Amino acid sequence: MIEIISIHIPKTGGQSFYQVLKQVYGDRLSIYYRRRDYEAVMEEHRRFEDSLAPQLKVLHGHLYYKEIKRLHKHTDAKLICWMRDPVERVISNYNFFKSRLERPDLNPEVARLNAHRKDETLLEYAGRRHTRNRMTKFLKGVRLEDLYFIGFLENYDQDLNRLGRLLGWGDIDIPHLNQGQSTRQEELDETTLKKLRRWNRRDIKLFEKAKSLRML
Repeated sequence: MIEIISIHIPKTGGQSFYQVLKQVYGDRLSIYYRRRDYEAVMEEHRRFEDSLAPQLKVLHGHLYYKEIKRLHKHTDAKLICWMRDPVERVISNYNFFKSRLERPDLNPEVARLNAHRKDETLLEYAGRRHTRNRMTKFLKGVRLEDLYFIGFLENYDQDLNRLGRLLGWGDIDIPHLNQGQSTRQEELDETTLKKLRRWNRRDIKLFEKAKSLRML
């Protein structure tokens, strides 16, 4: 039975966290669900939970809460997610997107479908409706107060150790993956920052609430 559900919001340290989960849970951990993996499962199964092997205890991936809500309610699994400063997250997601277009061998399908966007600027990318407020979209339907744990990428090692103590993990190695060089907020002009903040104001509000809950 699933005991932990880890919702991986893009560019919040999810690949590194998956490696930690693999250390602790081994074959009781699910595959790393990317969006294409979830969509492939749903082509074969009426309900996502019907596809899960009985020995699995931990589920991790790019899964929207609405997609695992029934499983969460049925199992009362501990819900975990990591968050990040919303503007930094958008910038990182943009750089990741561009890197995949520059290296089409890493994901040929994404590169093929988005070849026309090779010269897209940060503001052009961030202005697209589907790129805005992604943390809010992933967590829609669940209250922050009902999550078992919220970690912050800015405090990754500290928060990971805190989670390990809560779950009784013992000693773990802490990997840091996908740490390429990228643009930072301080390198952007104020006009660009204002647009990024306006387009992601729901995520900013959510992030601030999550930080306030951490202080309680």
